[in-house]
Amino acid sequence: MKKIVAFMGSPRKNGNTATLINEVIRGAQDAGAETTVYNLYDMNIKPCQGCFVCRKTGQCVMQDDFQDMFKHIIDADTVIFGSPVYVMQITAQMKLLWDRLCGLFDENFKPRYGTKDLIMVYSQGNPNGQALQTIFRGNEAMLKMFGLNVVDTILQTGGQDSSVAANNKELLLKAYEAGKSI
Repeated sequence: MKKIVAFMGSPRKNGNTATLINEVIRGAQDAGAETTVYNLYDMNIKPCQGCFVCRKTGQCVMQDDFQDMFKHIIDADTVIFGSPVYVMQITAQMKLLWDRLCGLFDENFKPRYGTKDLIMVYSQGNPNGQALQTIFRGNEAMLKMFGLNVVDTILQTGGQDSSVAANNKELLLKAYEAGKSI
């Protein structure tokens, strides 16, 4: 049975990002995967202190909710990161999580725990789906260093109203199929 862990980086628990992540998860569950979902706004994640102990040991020395999340990432076959775009980038809570992932690679910047599939979910108010692709590619390159390889990206564009994704049947199907293909 495949293990999936998803991280929701939006404060809106019923917003566009959540709607799309829930569809990916539904597809994965329908395909028989075991799923765990974290809402980062409900978690206590301290900012990285830059001590680099994790680069040597593979584990962060700070004790907070990240420890459990990190174990799920290590055990997962597929990771899902979902975030609305705030000021042309992921939310601060998602960035807190990403900053703490340095234990996923070793001192030579090689993935310590092998590679995993990654599904990215973004929601943005900008109707131009190409507007932030340079930023998204930068995120993908950084996450690849951790051994997280993007296999699919779900991008909701053109609306900040929380029902935009829920009313986009084509996008909902894409999200569901992404989960089902895991």
